[in-house]
Amino acid sequence: MAAFDLIVIGSGPGGYIAAVRGAQLGLATALVEKDPAGLGGTCLRRGCIPAKTWLETAHRFEQMESLKEFGIADVDVSKMRADLSAIVTRKNRIVLKNGKGIEYLMKKNKVTVLKGIGKLLGGGRVVVEQVVHTAKKIILATGSVPRELPGLETDGQRVLNSDHILELTELPSHLVILGGGAIGVEFASTFARLGSKVTLVEMMDQLVPIEDTAIGEELAKIFTKSYKMDVRVKTKIARIERFADKVICHLEGDKPGSIEASHVLISVGRAPVTANIGLENTKATQERGFVDVNDFMLTKEEGLYAIGDIVKTPMLAHVASDEGIVAAEHAAKSLGVDVHPHPIAYDRVPGCTYCDPEIGSVGLTERAAREKGFDVQVGQFPFMPMAKANIVGEPHGFIKLVADKKYGEILGIHIIGPKATELVASSLALLGGEYTVEELINTMYPHPTLNEVFPEAARAVYGRALNI
Repeated sequence: MAAFDLIVIGSGPGGYIAAVRGAQLGLATALVEKDPAGLGGTCLRRGCIPAKTWLETAHRFEQMESLKEFGIADVDVSKMRADLSAIVTRKNRIVLKNGKGIEYLMKKNKVTVLKGIGKLLGGGRVVVEQVVHTAKKIILATGSVPRELPGLETDGQRVLNSDHILELTELPSHLVILGGGAIGVEFASTFARLGSKVTLVEMMDQLVPIEDTAIGEELAKIFTKSYKMDVRVKTKIARIERFADKVICHLEGDKPGSIEASHVLISVGRAPVTANIGLENTKATQERGFVDVNDFMLTKEEGLYAIGDIVKTPMLAHVASDEGIVAAEHAAKSLGVDVHPHPIAYDRVPGCTYCDPEIGSVGLTERAAREKGFDVQVGQFPFMPMAKANIVGEPHGFIKLVADKKYGEILGIHIIGPKATELVASSLALLGGEYTVEELINTMYPHPTLNEVFPEAARAVYGRALNI
């Protein structure tokens, strides 16, 4: 048995950041991880990072097809093919390198790593591999797993989830994807560019349903026109027939029918991992598997915090990391450390989807702003006339500003196009009343850059954009 000030269960981007912050504040800290592969959680091992390595390969593969246009001659692009074994090998190498980096962080900050399944016993006790440890404070960061649907259970062979598809070493001839959220459109974008025929099925009335309607509509247009995808919204897979060499999907909804495919990806969200971790031994409460917490991530059990995918906040790695910092600082403060944690402003969380074209957004959609009672005006500006977008060969998509007509306050920024996930980072400072549309118009941006779309979109709010 060992006694700690803080035990963190789960080493994803929320858990390991919480452990580091706790240790920095002087707490004797332990980090529990059950995955024999190492630290990092879903984001590093089976989520964000591996998926982005696949996306980067697909992006470069697509760029190679236009080498002649960029003045690179004598390259026979017709002979290009996707080597999935090499993609997986590179992915594994990057995951290993980042995992080693997290291990180094633990050693540097003197965090004790406990390997095995951690379970709450109540009263500040955690059992790991039959050894009981005590802690004054505990942070749960157990993450999530791909959600399964009754009748559409994944098998890792023909019916896949997001874990399985990252290990494929043969390119699907026809991939049907159920779910047009961030994960679904990212894999659709990846495999369409690598050479698979892709059918994308979404039950809601648009792709990426949490995004502004204009973004979902534009993405569907680009997927259909540029990548020849069969996009079916307001449609679902009712049942699947499984065979040794194929899958037959029976669809219902606006675009029904039967589709024969080599593989199906079930991408309908993720489920929190809160079963069998000992919550029943505490006063913590749950709703549909999600743990109830206050503004400082504290549960109804004194000294027990929960962060990341197991609480009802956006399932994003950067959200989990910030929640980990808030929880660790609040825990340290309650133990007498001079630190001042601040609750997270969830209305200003940036969202990023790494398909091609990329999507970045922050703040209210146009629909949400109207529902909140704002007198809304919007400005939209395309990347097409922007010099830098044409230079990089990606003159598609647009930026959309949602603003309050009365005061000119910027309520939301929504981007689909080149480097949208990078551009959205510079959008954060424009929200919250710090900037008005007029002030954005008068802000100087360097030329030629993609950032020049910001003042142009602001001018478009008032109908005076300069570039079109």
